[in-house]
Amino acid sequence: MKILIKNTLIITMDKDNEIIDKGYVLIKDKKIVKVDSGEYEGKLEEVKVIDGNNYCVMPGLINCHTHASMTLLRGVGEGLPLMRWLKEKIWPMEAKFTEKHIRIGTEIACLEMFRSGTTTFNDMYFMEQYVLDVVRNYGMRAVLGLSIIGDKWEEQIKQTIDLIDIIDNDKSGLMKVMFAPHSPYTLNYDALKQVGQLAKEYKKDIHIHISETKDEVNIIKDKYNKTTCELLLDTGIFNSKVVGAHCIHLTDSDINIMKENNVSAVYNPQSNMKLASGMARIVEMNETGINVCIGTDGTSSNNNLNMFEEMETGALLQKLKYNDATKLDGKTMLKMATINGAKALGIEKVGMLKEGYKADMIMVNLNKPNMVPNNDIYSNLVFSANGSEVEYVIVDGNIIMEKGEFTRIDEEKVLFECNNISKTLI
Repeated sequence: MKILIKNTLIITMDKDNEIIDKGYVLIKDKKIVKVDSGEYEGKLEEVKVIDGNNYCVMPGLINCHTHASMTLLRGVGEGLPLMRWLKEKIWPMEAKFTEKHIRIGTEIACLEMFRSGTTTFNDMYFMEQYVLDVVRNYGMRAVLGLSIIGDKWEEQIKQTIDLIDIIDNDKSGLMKVMFAPHSPYTLNYDALKQVGQLAKEYKKDIHIHISETKDEVNIIKDKYNKTTCELLLDTGIFNSKVVGAHCIHLTDSDINIMKENNVSAVYNPQSNMKLASGMARIVEMNETGINVCIGTDGTSSNNNLNMFEEMETGALLQKLKYNDATKLDGKTMLKMATINGAKALGIEKVGMLKEGYKADMIMVNLNKPNMVPNNDIYSNLVFSANGSEVEYVIVDGNIIMEKGEFTRIDEEKVLFECNNISKTLI
């Protein structure tokens, strides 16, 4: 099916053709075949036409760090710092999770992400084979990683290899897999080293928490007399492409290590603020040349999966941290949530609206009180939008949401099931 979005404002994120004030996007066979200004002059036979007047078409947002099924734990453990929050609340409740919890939790997460403009997410959680089923059925693009944590790491590595076999043979083209060691402080040295070796052997990337709290930094220092990044370098984790979540308590040496080893940092400002974990040195990472992207983390430490909120909060927090209003403007934040995210996850031809790229995009209604007037579209998208303005979602050339309604998902059923199953956890 061909799709033509006409008469619309286009944010391409392509540095050679950034903003098209009034133009069109033509989609065919999952790809963008034309992005141009003016009117489309081709034939309209067997073409679905969407009038984009008063809309902005832009790349779908990429959530580079989350734990999707934690939607069922939204609001759990309020007011606790990270270590107590994990040990006293989250880990005990996660131990109750079954296949059904994972499935419904992921379904709610996908609905929430679609509604707020996310078309790709990078997941780290348990029982990822059930996450895979939801992703495939919903048509979401995703990178999946089965969390490797604690004393059962050898079994979890075997499960990861099984997941690799499944996803590498998946024909949808929507999924990738990463090794997902939880963190340096929840795994021993041998486990980290084994993950590093297997990632190289299987040619897979790694998704891991890095220096999220001062407690973590102190644990690693006391145990190994190293910083977290020094330990990850020593164990071979950094021999593969790494997506590092949080990256808050880094030394100058750590930042250099990340740069030299092409580690992408995932900025999670709302979660970091809520758990009082600290403020990452995002401006310095950007200036150093580190690829910085954005994630929401899980819903029980955020408490949502809204990337529009994350962009705004992330920019404001850095302006405050550096006492400089010029830091992290709207365009920079949007780049972190699109192009940089695709680069971090190693997904080719995503994050930009350009001929030959995959047709992952959203349409934002600009005819809303909070979006008028449009003096600076980047500023409006990052500092004025709240995600509710997203009315169309297209992934891989398939229309997932049209005029605010899902085309292939029974939203009411998912909401009903989620409300019922969440009661069994409390």
